[in-house]
Amino acid sequence: MPHSPVSEEKLVGFPARCLSLRQRLRVSKPELAHWLGVGRSYVTVLEQGRQAPSRPVYQLIEKLEAAANLKQLAMHMPQPDTTSAPTEMAGLPPAAIEALDRLVQQEEAPAAPAPTVVEIPVIRTKNAFALRVAALREKMGVTRPKLAQRLGVSRQYVTKIENGAHASLPVIKLIEKLETEVNTASAATAPTTIHDSSSSAATPAPQPVPAPVVADAPAFTIPAAPVHGTPRITALPVLTIPAARELTAPAQAAFAATEHFAFTVSDPDAFALRLAGDAMLPQHHDGELAVLYPNTMPHTGNRVIARLSNSLGGDVLFRIYSTADHGHSIVLSSLNPLYPPVTLSPEEIVWIYPVATTVRQMLL
Repeated sequence: MPHSPVSEEKLVGFPARCLSLRQRLRVSKPELAHWLGVGRSYVTVLEQGRQAPSRPVYQLIEKLEAAANLKQLAMHMPQPDTTSAPTEMAGLPPAAIEALDRLVQQEEAPAAPAPTVVEIPVIRTKNAFALRVAALREKMGVTRPKLAQRLGVSRQYVTKIENGAHASLPVIKLIEKLETEVNTASAATAPTTIHDSSSSAATPAPQPVPAPVVADAPAFTIPAAPVHGTPRITALPVLTIPAARELTAPAQAAFAATEHFAFTVSDPDAFALRLAGDAMLPQHHDGELAVLYPNTMPHTGNRVIARLSNSLGGDVLFRIYSTADHGHSIVLSSLNPLYPPVTLSPEEIVWIYPVATTVRQMLL
């Protein structure tokens, strides 16, 4: 015989009541469903208000609410009568009654004091290499962006190294090379002191010329002037996109290459990159070789390869170069209309090199 439906007046706010009851009892949906004799999904639709409960289920919910209220009220009575079970609990499953008992025991038990957490400050001590980098930058009289430009890394990377972070092996090699160059130049330009008692008192000591103020440079490498040598045929190192993500300086291309390609170039640091993707369709296709000139400044309209900073995922993009905001922003556009232009700040680019030419291999 079907049960009569529950009136709409009683169902007002029922989903919130059902959820609140389960939270008070500290039980899961499967446990509540077991007590009510229904499936777990049935409890879910009740709490979401997508279905009205049947009359037996509604009555059991009311009994559970009354029993829970009675249990909590009994906690505040001076001498509760425990000789007989309250009539409101009649018809409840034993598991539900045990859960109500656990609820009272948990609320009566004093809360354990929270353990005292002593925060120990993390102190990063600068290692010897960090001090060497800072000393080298002072000897060169350059800012961190300028040193980052010489190393082919970002300004943030130099800051991390000077704060004690570990540097990659290629960067360590470049630092050692710069140290040798600076020390050699200092020894060659050291003045020879001639002691002359007759003129030393009258001639004042020369005052050091203050170093020029160096403005902040972009994070990527921009050469002061194009470096071109005599065109020569050479075996260009060919990098893949994953290998280019690890590249921080053009000199590393020879070590990261998996193949070589014979080509005539005028840039001594030129290398090739095997393109991947469809961002430059229909003019450039997946698998083409792009010959990069790291010692040439990119200009508006040039094809470029740009390596983004790690904060942007470290992606390597093949795009068309232009600037915006009076040269303070870089815009990388795609030939494929599916890829919108990307506007970046110089700090968001690790390096960006113009593409001298592309070569499409018909047979791979």
